[in-house]
Amino acid sequence: MSNWTNVPILMYHAVEDEAHPRPYKHLHVTKTEFEWQMRSLKKRGYQPITFEALLSAQAGTTTLPPKPVILTFDDGYDDLFANAFPVLTELQFPYTVFLVSSLVGKTNEWVASEGLTPFPLLPWDRIKVMQATGFASFQPHTITHPHLADMPLREARREMSESRDVLAQELGTAMDVFCYPFGSFNEGVADAAREIGYKCSVTTQFGRARKGDDPMMLPRVSIYHIPPFSLDYGPAGLNYWWRIETRKDKRP
Repeated sequence: MSNWTNVPILMYHAVEDEAHPRPYKHLHVTKTEFEWQMRSLKKRGYQPITFEALLSAQAGTTTLPPKPVILTFDDGYDDLFANAFPVLTELQFPYTVFLVSSLVGKTNEWVASEGLTPFPLLPWDRIKVMQATGFASFQPHTITHPHLADMPLREARREMSESRDVLAQELGTAMDVFCYPFGSFNEGVADAAREIGYKCSVTTQFGRARKGDDPMMLPRVSIYHIPPFSLDYGPAGLNYWWRIETRKDKRP
């Protein structure tokens, strides 16, 4: 075991059979991309850890492995069952999926206002099959996927607390980690999440988790579809590792 090393928390969404047009770029990777990425993490010696392990290391109770990483999936897309679940189980990688409690088994209907076609979301039976392996943790992502910072705090609090209650009742496990939809939060929302009982929350701010970070405002590294050779992003494999290992954290 080593001393503290900043932890990349990878943010995925859907894992699709094929690539989608550019407007959907930030909502997915392909199955082929994802399998390469997971096996590359393993090959390079990265060890996926849980949020519990991260918080314990931040508190100084335990230490981190030499190359820690946390895997997260926003929204709970149904394609995770066929295209992510098998390889994650094979590699015995722990991971966290954030669920929108009122839309389980439905679609990500919030994207329709942007002119996008909604994708199917995981139903309860598949969620429970994934949970039974011991590698998947399902955690709250609100009731309806709103912009929490743009609504009255009492409504934001209800979105965070009621989704927690629904998932806890359905899945029978602790709901300690929260994900802000759209990355929308402010100090009031973060304080409310803490008061509700969450131990940590993740944002969409770019960065790697540092020892002194506020656990209610953890940054992440967004991973999304890039063609094998892109004029905008360069070779996809190099871009992946640049994001994880090299890109600078612009936070203060």
